[in-house]
Amino acid sequence: MTAPDDPALLRLGDYAAEWTGFSRESILPEAIRRAARHLGGAPELLLSRAAARDPAVVHDLCQAVSVGETFFFRHPEHFRFIAGTLLPGLSAAPLRAWSAGCATGEEAYSIAACLLDLLPGRRVEVLGTDLLERNLAAARIAHYGAWSRRPSGPILHPLFAEGAQGSGVSPRVRALTRFALHNLLQPAPGSFELIFCRNVLIYFSPAASRLALRHLVAALAPGGTLFLGPLDAREPPPGLVPAGASELQIFQRPPQALQAKAAPAPPRPPPPLAFEVPAREKTRPPEPVAVHLRALVHIERGDKKLAEQELLELTALAPDYLPGILERALLHARQGERAAAGVLMREVLRRTASLPPEELLPGPEPLPVRFYRDSAQSWLRGALGSR
Repeated sequence: MTAPDDPALLRLGDYAAEWTGFSRESILPEAIRRAARHLGGAPELLLSRAAARDPAVVHDLCQAVSVGETFFFRHPEHFRFIAGTLLPGLSAAPLRAWSAGCATGEEAYSIAACLLDLLPGRRVEVLGTDLLERNLAAARIAHYGAWSRRPSGPILHPLFAEGAQGSGVSPRVRALTRFALHNLLQPAPGSFELIFCRNVLIYFSPAASRLALRHLVAALAPGGTLFLGPLDAREPPPGLVPAGASELQIFQRPPQALQAKAAPAPPRPPPPLAFEVPAREKTRPPEPVAVHLRALVHIERGDKKLAEQELLELTALAPDYLPGILERALLHARQGERAAAGVLMREVLRRTASLPPEELLPGPEPLPVRFYRDSAQSWLRGALGSR
């Protein structure tokens, strides 16, 4: 068995990062060990096969590292924005939506159910894509348990068809939704009015995140809307403008982009699946950021115990690391531990009081001090208002 710091294991992890876009710090060593055991053979042989882009090696390493924790109507504020702000202004043309990095399909089906409920009789198509074949297989089966149905947003009437063994997605919703294999480092599989790519880019390297964002932006139809996760981007992607409150991470392509596309630049050849990260971006982030990223991986996978361990390590390593304090507060809040969350949120406010609001702080995404201050204030207002 290879040791966690075995050079061959580390190099295989580098290949996995290159092929998937995931930052090296987001890839768990145990996932690479499992892939290596499944592939078999001496480490030197595996490295040789990886260098030659052996399809089996590429497949197993890519399948090993992706994150897929999700549930229905995650980030309900995005669905409220669709219902209250976006749809009233849309034309009656067919509506195409893309769930990019759809994991096991809960997001894609949530989008389809939302649109079916709000736009009865309208032609709607929802595409869910993911890098993992096992995720797509589960999405096509469309049978989910309680973990996928955690309280979040409204569970709309057309979403589920109840069965004896749990809940399957209704035929009406499934009829609107299809799934396909896709790597976000490759050009998009079409043009869409709505694109959801949430809690995916946070795990990418800076170069891979920029490349994926370019593909997402290029896939937006004029007037189309892109929904990102809370930490996926710190500024509007090029060519898009913010829509709604800044914390929603919603961006739109202006309708006038239709005229700008009259004389398009010559198309570039699609980048290869394996691309080289510029040397300046190969430097590893500060250690607290690396630990924070590992905690986020566990949070996304739903493993709160391991996330807590990582955040405790982060606190011991860097007690003044502000993103870590906010992350611990949010983890307590998700677990219903409001008193503990409140103490940490107030600590965030205390620490940000004397800092310049626009000063960027290192973290999984460099974010200004005002982001942390506003996040803590917003949570505390909500907590006090719900009493």
